[in-house]
Amino acid sequence: MQRYNLPGNSIEIVIPGDYKPKQMKSAPSLPKKSPKSSPHTSPKKPLRYIASRSLFIVCGLATLGNIPVYSMISTPDASSSVLNLTEVESGSPAQVLQDLNLPAVASESFSGFAMDILPDAQQGNWKMRTLVEGDTLETALDALKLSKLAKPLLKDAAIAQELETLKPDAALLVQVVDDQLQQLIYTKGKNNTYIVSSTDNGFVGKWESDVFEIRESKIAFTVKHSIQRDGKEAGLSNSLIRQLGHVFRQDVDFKKGLRAGDKLGVIFEDYQYQGASIYTDKVLAAEYSHRETTKQRVRFTLEDGKTDYFSPNADTELKRTAFDRTPVAGGRMSSGFGMRRHPVFGFRKAHAGQDFAAPRGTPIHATADGQVKFLGRQGGYGNVVELRHINGITTLYGHMSGFKQGLGSGHSVKRGDVIGYVGSTGTSTGNHVHYEYRMNGVAQNPVSVDLPQVGIMSAKEMQQFKNHASAMIQQLTELRKVAAADAPAPKQNGG
Repeated sequence: MQRYNLPGNSIEIVIPGDYKPKQMKSAPSLPKKSPKSSPHTSPKKPLRYIASRSLFIVCGLATLGNIPVYSMISTPDASSSVLNLTEVESGSPAQVLQDLNLPAVASESFSGFAMDILPDAQQGNWKMRTLVEGDTLETALDALKLSKLAKPLLKDAAIAQELETLKPDAALLVQVVDDQLQQLIYTKGKNNTYIVSSTDNGFVGKWESDVFEIRESKIAFTVKHSIQRDGKEAGLSNSLIRQLGHVFRQDVDFKKGLRAGDKLGVIFEDYQYQGASIYTDKVLAAEYSHRETTKQRVRFTLEDGKTDYFSPNADTELKRTAFDRTPVAGGRMSSGFGMRRHPVFGFRKAHAGQDFAAPRGTPIHATADGQVKFLGRQGGYGNVVELRHINGITTLYGHMSGFKQGLGSGHSVKRGDVIGYVGSTGTSTGNHVHYEYRMNGVAQNPVSVDLPQVGIMSAKEMQQFKNHASAMIQQLTELRKVAAADAPAPKQNGG
C-alpha cells in the first residue's frame, strides 16, 4: 500500500502496491516519501469487509426469497481457511444446513417400498373357473385345458403351499400369452386375492388387496342392426350376448325376433385387474323392451342350490308348471293317447298314456316331485315305477329295462331325477317308455292336460328375492334411459 499527501489537503488513498500512476504534465513531480502505517488500517480489513458485506447480502436474499443458503467464500490467500456462512447464530434468518451423505450416482425411487412391475394384463387371453368341492390346481387347470401349465408353476414351494387348498366357489383366473402362463389370480372374495406373476427369474406370488376387484358393470343400447353387432359395439362380450339369449329364451328369439328400436340393458359381473376389465362372467339382471312391452329377469339362487332368472313383475310369474310333459330327453313319440289298434293283439283299445321310443338304457326321469308309490313288475307294463304327486295326481312309467339303483317304495324323488332306464319288458314290440298321467285315478292326455302351477320359492326365499330384485330393477330402470338416448333419431319426411 502507498500514501500520498497533496498540497492543502491531507487525503489518504489506498491502492495496490504494484500500481504506478502516470505522470501528469500540468502538475509538478511530487517528492516520494516513505509510507507510514496507519494505526487504524489493518491488513485483514479487506477480508472482514468482503465477508460482512457478503453475509449481509446473502441473509437479505434468503429472507426475501426463502432461498436455502449454503455458500462459502475463500480469501485471496490460498493458505486462508474456508469461511462457512451457515455457521451463524440460531436467530439468523439464514437457513442452517447440514452436510448430506449423497450417493455418487443419482438414483430414482418411490416413497414406501420397492414396487414390482406387473405383466401387462391386456395381452393374450384370460380364462376363468369357479372352483368346486375337491378342486386342486391341477384339476382346475385341466378343466380349462391348461394342465401343462401346472407343473412349472408348482416348482415354487411357496406358491405350491399357498395354492395347496382351494376354496369352493372361489374364482381362478389365468392369463396365457403365447401358450405360456403370464399371470394367475386366485380370489376368495373382496380384498383377498393371491396373484402369481411370471418374471425373468421364475414365478412370484403374493397376496394383494388393491389391484383386483369384482364389479357390477352395466351396459345399455338400442338395436340398430343386430344384437351381435350392436352389443359388441356397446361393449358386450360374446359370452354375455349368448347369456342374454338364454335369459330371454321364452320371450324372444335373439337371432330372428329382434327388431330395430328394441332396447336392452344388462348388469353383469366384471372382473377388473390393473384398472381394466379382463373377464366378464354372469348376467346378474337384464331388461328387454319391444315397443310398449318390457321384460325383466333377475338372477337368483334357490335354497336347493339351483340358479335361474326370475321375473319380479308379478307373483304369478314366480310360479312354474309342476310337471314336465315327457319323461325322456330326446325321445320320439311313437304312440299317442286315446283309441288305437293294439300293436300286439290287433284289436282297438284305449291307450291310457303316451309312448316315447328311445334306445335301450336311456335314462327315464321323474316328471315332477313326488314319492314312489309302486316299484316292480306289473303285468303287460313290465317293470314299472308309479309316483304319487300333489293334488291327487299320479304318474306311471312302464316297460323299463331296470330301476335306478337304491330306489325303493316310499322314497322321495325330485323333478328330473333318474328313476329307471328304457327297455321293452312286458307286452312291448320295441324299446320305449309308456308314460301315464292320472288325476284321481283317471288317465289324462299328458301332452294337452292343464298342468298345475307351483310356487318356485318358499315364503323366506320370496322375501329375499323381492329385496334383491328391487335394487336390480331400480338400476335397470336407469339403464333404460341410457338405451333410449342411444336410439336412432326418427326419419324426417318432407320439408
